[in-house]
Amino acid sequence: MEKYCAEFQSNDPVIALVSRETFDNKLASIAVDHGAEFYDGKRVKDVNITTDKVEVILEDGKTINSEVVVGADGVSSIVAQKAGLSTKNKVVNICVFQEYKLNEKILDDFTTKKHLCHIHMVYSNIPGYAWMFPKKDSFNIGIGEFIPYKKTDLKFNLVYAYNSYFNLLQKKKLIPLDLKIGKLRGGCIPVNILKKTYSNRVVVCGDAAGFINPVSGGGIYYAMISGGNAASVIYMAFEKENFDSSLLSNYQNLWMQEFGRDLHALSRISNLWLKNSEKLIKIISKDKRLIDIVSGFLYGNLRIRDYRSKIISYYIQDRIKDVLGIL
Repeated sequence: MEKYCAEFQSNDPVIALVSRETFDNKLASIAVDHGAEFYDGKRVKDVNITTDKVEVILEDGKTINSEVVVGADGVSSIVAQKAGLSTKNKVVNICVFQEYKLNEKILDDFTTKKHLCHIHMVYSNIPGYAWMFPKKDSFNIGIGEFIPYKKTDLKFNLVYAYNSYFNLLQKKKLIPLDLKIGKLRGGCIPVNILKKTYSNRVVVCGDAAGFINPVSGGGIYYAMISGGNAASVIYMAFEKENFDSSLLSNYQNLWMQEFGRDLHALSRISNLWLKNSEKLIKIISKDKRLIDIVSGFLYGNLRIRDYRSKIISYYIQDRIKDVLGIL
């Protein structure tokens, strides 16, 4: 598992890491500044979709009527269920993680000024990866399963694996020895993209639609892009006073053009990646071109379809070198 590693450094940031609490609060603040009404801690209990309106019922009994509703309500989206786009028992992967606040100087001592992150593929034989991501003043440490299509009956003890990984990080002096694990948090990761992300008076975005990179587990990038796509189509719907699925179907066309084909491609290769991660890391680590390309499409900066031929070419070249014994 640790025989081969790929190190990647760039003058430009590779990934951006944020505090979700700060990030989410800022997004809510921006929405309010632009006229949105924000109901903190008010969960949606039910959604009724009729021919002439959408009725959203909150848990405190308050009812909100609208022309259209955007389902951005997470993996277990009530909006997607009520619109007939998703089932209640949606197939998901699981992860466990925790954020550890630290003095910035201590964090720099362990990760350098460049804030190097660490990823261990298929740690403890779990299909997925374990990670240590440094932020400005904290470590985010976690482990998650990323099983394509969840076609398995295998069960994994993620908490046990997390404890083992935490100890490994301390043993390798990647985190402070006096750091305590504390209470872990859990999360759900959608496995499949919804076949249809719109219906009459409804569009579904982000995790609710299954927009997750099946290799990295990242979803914020796709949530933001799909949210913008939804806004564009809904603006057009108000202009035309037409909220039928025939018009809102343009939303699916937009996100498919933006990132849909890449997500489907990543889904197809994710199983290969997990089964052969050590071999693939060996190949990637030898060639900076591949490191640049792979890191780019793992974190949403590049489109796979634009680099597919190059990746195949580099892979074939490496296999030929292995056969001929060329270093």
